[in-house]
Amino acid sequence: MRYFIHIMIGADRLSDHTGAQYADLAAARTEAERCARELIADCLRRSGTSMPDGFIEILDESGHICDLFALDAAVFGSARRSRYRQVYNTVNHNYLLLTPDLTILEANRSYLNVTRTDLASIIHRNVFDVFPDNPGDPHANGVRKLTASLDHVLKHKEVHALSRQRYDIRERNGEWLERHWDSVSYPVLDDNGEVEFIIHQIGRVISDTDRSRADV
Repeated sequence: MRYFIHIMIGADRLSDHTGAQYADLAAARTEAERCARELIADCLRRSGTSMPDGFIEILDESGHICDLFALDAAVFGSARRSRYRQVYNTVNHNYLLLTPDLTILEANRSYLNVTRTDLASIIHRNVFDVFPDNPGDPHANGVRKLTASLDHVLKHKEVHALSRQRYDIRERNGEWLERHWDSVSYPVLDDNGEVEFIIHQIGRVISDTDRSRADV
């Protein structure tokens, strides 16, 4: 199987356009970890400071993400990241992690379940490319309201909440499902006080079926 190993450090991306043949995904990961260790060692030799932040993604021939791990996992082993993901996915809240340009970096299992998505298909995409307005609803305003909320977080560097509203989601088969929910977005600031990430939390999810029952 041919795999492609891409390395991201900050805003820089080292793309593997040719790929290489490996016996399996485990062999591709071993090679990726070796490359990461060499890259980190070179960065430390040149800068003499801290280890660079970044991550590695491994894609198969179809362009699907088969593995994704932080650069530091190549040095410290997978236990550190595995423990983080175990805690993150155990939390019974729906969390999405965004960059300031609204690119999806991470989502926990609870969020993926309620939005009928999987991480491999949404990661590194703009949040509104993944969650557009329902074209069948002429009154849809979810994108407009969430855009304003996230803009508020970026501009004022403070938490912003949205009360319950309709924001439909799309099934993998293309069918649209009516949903009503509230949300809160939290800025995560870097050492210079600038927004480095946005944590977007979905509150209680209410489907059209739930609303019908409540009206009875």
